[in-house]
Amino acid sequence: MRKLVLLPTLAALLLASPNAFAATKTVAITNAGFVPNAITIAAGDSITWTNADARNHQPILQNKDATFASPILKPGESFTFQFAKDGKFTITDALVNRVRMTVTVEKAPVGSPSLTANRRKVIYGGAVTLTGKVPIVAAGQKLTLRAEVVRPNGTKQSSNIADTTTDGAGAFTFTNVPTAQTTYTVVWQGVPAAAATSNAITVRVAPRIGLALVRKVGRSVTFSTKATSAIPYQGRYVFVQRRNALGQWVSIKRVVLRSNTVATRTAVRLPTGLSRIRVLMPQSQVGVGYVTGVSRVILVRL
Repeated sequence: MRKLVLLPTLAALLLASPNAFAATKTVAITNAGFVPNAITIAAGDSITWTNADARNHQPILQNKDATFASPILKPGESFTFQFAKDGKFTITDALVNRVRMTVTVEKAPVGSPSLTANRRKVIYGGAVTLTGKVPIVAAGQKLTLRAEVVRPNGTKQSSNIADTTTDGAGAFTFTNVPTAQTTYTVVWQGVPAAAATSNAITVRVAPRIGLALVRKVGRSVTFSTKATSAIPYQGRYVFVQRRNALGQWVSIKRVVLRSNTVATRTAVRLPTGLSRIRVLMPQSQVGVGYVTGVSRVILVRL
């Protein structure tokens, strides 16, 4: 394979490029509004809005260059959006009048690789695909994927986890299975003295919650459930939930998990007719580095 000879101008740009970029920035949604209510990021960076209020909120953006409407965020829930283009954007709250903030997106630094992910949240054991491009059209450019993983004690561990090279269009792809919340960056070895780092992508991980129907005796229904991640869950609890006529999930029983390896059985009494049942592990039980876990939905007809 022929070595790529960088023109002096491009080499100078690479030398001037930052070696790291800010990770996903956070905004709290409080009773007073967005905090902060103005923020500046680079194109390709993301913002995570977290509902720190006691009522529901819904950040929205309507612009020719970027549009989104988050799900309705209950207290404690979050939503992340990646801004791909530069510009000035106004974010409002669909549920609360006169609440707004400004996001200024600057052009990405010249000479840095881009990085995007096909998903920002996975269930434990699921894979995430990370793709991007280097700022030159050339095959064989070497890239290293770095991962910063949140550990059970709250500290973060960084390491290089994979290498790849670009295709003829300067594009690259990585696939990884995160074990807990992980922030990814890609380092491009453009020239030995000027490694350039991409924007950061944070992927959240939810524990895998299993749910199975064991038996039905009259209106008493027995289920088995199990929670799985990189940490043990014996002694922690989950909620069995039933969806009501209004489409809301209502907890009908709290279940303490008795084993890390064997599913825990529990019986609940259901009304006649069709019931939709799921199991939820709340944020208080999932552990550091994880988000709320939810099982599949089981239909039970009595």
